[in-house]
Amino acid sequence: MLKLESLQLLNTNAPRETLAYLDKDAVYKKPVSGKDPLNIKTWLEKQKLTRQVSDGILSFNNSAYKIPRVLEISDKEVFVKEERMIGTPLKTSFVETLTPKDLDVIYKALANFTNDINQSRPVLTQKDTFDMSTSVEYMGATKIDEILKKLKKYIPEKELQIVRKAKEWFDVASDKDASVVFAHGDMNEHNIFFDKKTKIVSIIDFAEAKYQNADYMFGVDYARLGWLDIDRLIAEYEKLPKKQNVNVRTSSNVKSMRNALYNFKSAAAEFLHKPNIATKIRIGIIQQDIEKIKKIYNQINSTEELKKATTVIKEENKLENNIKKIKQKTK
Repeated sequence: MLKLESLQLLNTNAPRETLAYLDKDAVYKKPVSGKDPLNIKTWLEKQKLTRQVSDGILSFNNSAYKIPRVLEISDKEVFVKEERMIGTPLKTSFVETLTPKDLDVIYKALANFTNDINQSRPVLTQKDTFDMSTSVEYMGATKIDEILKKLKKYIPEKELQIVRKAKEWFDVASDKDASVVFAHGDMNEHNIFFDKKTKIVSIIDFAEAKYQNADYMFGVDYARLGWLDIDRLIAEYEKLPKKQNVNVRTSSNVKSMRNALYNFKSAAAEFLHKPNIATKIRIGIIQQDIEKIKKIYNQINSTEELKKATTVIKEENKLENNIKKIKQKTK
């Protein structure tokens, strides 16, 4: 039985989920809460995800940065053993002591790492993933069309039609907007290290790795690093070769519509799960979400984005109708 408590505890800053212990050139990890079976199962699943993600990134053999290889996962004794990474966490106070050359190394390392983790899995479009998202856990991945059909019982079709039009516009406009990429998910100062002597940047902890919109990845996830110049990082990232194209920027119209549609979808799916509870109040909330969608759609109405999207939608509908006619003739 491995006794980790006899080793040096590395993360003494009130860790939420994981305790990390140092043993020579390896780090042992175990869950903070080691008794609850559900917590243990969840923790182990995250560690197995970490191993999958790190193995995928390591396959790029990129010398611009280092990440730890997971050496062992014990389901029985509930611990993980992985390579130790050397360096100092990239807190603002430490970054301020670094030279411009050091910062060049760090920005290039982060750009290369980001590119590799993004390219380790398929790059998707927002259109690909919108209906895959689980806005309400018990409803699963639900398409807006399915929600609109069920809402007819409670809300007039005329009101629902604007949501349908807005979703059609979003599908087309977002197809060329910010990509959806596989990303670290928890970029904070405790997960990135820099060693002044070796000039090596190390990134750890992939337990929260997931798909994100690229604009969210840079604008929110990386923004946790208060010292980071996001535009500089994006510039370094865009220089790198990519087997799959990644768009990192989003239009304000697409972003506003995406958020409004998500809010509508979430509220409507939750209502349809139990429609008999506070029915009038909850329908009123959904109608408010529809009004927000309508307002955004009307603002977009005068822009080139809507004209282009409308043209594409018409062409797609025409193609779909032609295919149906051909199928009917061949029967």
